[in-house]
Amino acid sequence: MYLDPVFLGVAMLSGLALILTLMNLRKINALHREMAQAKQDTHLLIHALRNETHAMGTGSIGVGQRLMEVEKRLNQTVERQVELEQKDPGAVTYSYAVRLVEMGATAEDLVQNCGLARGEAELIARVHKEMRAQMQAPEEEQRYSIQENLS
Repeated sequence: MYLDPVFLGVAMLSGLALILTLMNLRKINALHREMAQAKQDTHLLIHALRNETHAMGTGSIGVGQRLMEVEKRLNQTVERQVELEQKDPGAVTYSYAVRLVEMGATAEDLVQNCGLARGEAELIARVHKEMRAQMQAPEEEQRYSIQENLS
């Protein structure tokens, strides 16, 4: 039995084309599976991001509400302070005197600028001086203890 070489060549080419087609189909199927998995992963990620965005939005709304409450309380406190200062005009003078002493004013300055009696002015100046000394004392004590440990 003699086979025509052309027929044999066509049969071989057909077989080769069939094998290549089957290999490409397998690759296409694998790519489809990968795409389906990537699509599913993407949907899961989108869902997770939506949940996180919702949680952050809810949290920021809560923070905003708390901020509004704090602002309201601050405004009420300022109004109350103004009312108290208006009820006791002397309190404003003392507050102003304390601020002046913190900026370095002397008792004489307080008498002249705030209308305080000399005794009051001296008392405010001394109290502030003592408070300043107490605030600086821990630093000095710490310096001395460090120097003693080094000796």
